[in-house]
Amino acid sequence: MNLLGLAAIAVAISASAFTAPVKAAHKASGLYWFSISGNRAPSQNVPEADATFIQQSDVAPAESCPTGSVHQCVSGFDASQVNTGTDQLNGTQSPASESQLKN
Repeated sequence: MNLLGLAAIAVAISASAFTAPVKAAHKASGLYWFSISGNRAPSQNVPEADATFIQQSDVAPAESCPTGSVHQCVSGFDASQVNTGTDQLNGTQSPASESQLKN
């Protein structure tokens, strides 16, 4: 009985060596981060003309924001909100994430 158990384990290990690894689920490549000009309040829609592309990343970029009243400075948008061919917003969009606000 003990020999049969060892044989089963050996077969299982051998079989697993020849199976294809399971691919991880597709991970999103992050948000499209933009520097926001003007005085857009948090969560307010941003017109395309007020958004300058910085980078696409899982992590928000470090940007220096001017002081003043609280407005958007760096905001992230998902791929459905951006024309990825030109790295511009598709018209006016509400940010998916706000990394930094002007103080």
